[in-house]
Amino acid sequence: MLQWVAVIVARDDTSITVATTLDSASCGEPELRPEATITHQDDTEVVISVTMSIARAEEEACAATGDAARVFVSLQEPLGDKVLRDAATPRPHPTYYERDLPDLLADKRWDPTGGHLTSRDARWSQRYSKAGGTMLVVNALPTTSAHRPATIATVPVRSGKGIITGNGAAGSWTVWWEVGQVTYSLSLEPPAGHGLTLKQFKQQLASFRWS
Repeated sequence: MLQWVAVIVARDDTSITVATTLDSASCGEPELRPEATITHQDDTEVVISVTMSIARAEEEACAATGDAARVFVSLQEPLGDKVLRDAATPRPHPTYYERDLPDLLADKRWDPTGGHLTSRDARWSQRYSKAGGTMLVVNALPTTSAHRPATIATVPVRSGKGIITGNGAAGSWTVWWEVGQVTYSLSLEPPAGHGLTLKQFKQQLASFRWS
């Protein structure tokens, strides 16, 4: 049985992605891949077990770059306030919710260009591109591991407060916000040779759809 690194709950509240690690021996076996199974659920929790199964491994199962392997499981009803637990250990793991992020997939201006979750620090990252060369990067990690630069300004984020950091000279900005034990951040990287004012960054944040 494999331990989790972290878990991601999709915006539909039923699609669960469990990130786990594989040792080098398992990663070298082309017939092995991780598989997630719901072993218990009640009104307060859902317990998920990740084991190795015999099957043709997908390329995603083994990552030489430090990315965690991802496995998927679907719930028959929305997770709601239930807690996700790892069957392999009572130790808690980070749980990231897409509902705590702007709905960028619904915003046709942004195209997803890839993402990963690292096994070392349980950081989940997702990148998006926009016509003209602007890049947007969303990150999530345990608050205990977050190292935030000096505050430049604050801005409302959903029902809470976001803290803006960045480099005014370079025109790149990041907004940070906390939900429970998780710190999320969203960064805008303008095209080379272009900058973004703080006012423009705030206007961009205000245009995002949150749900």
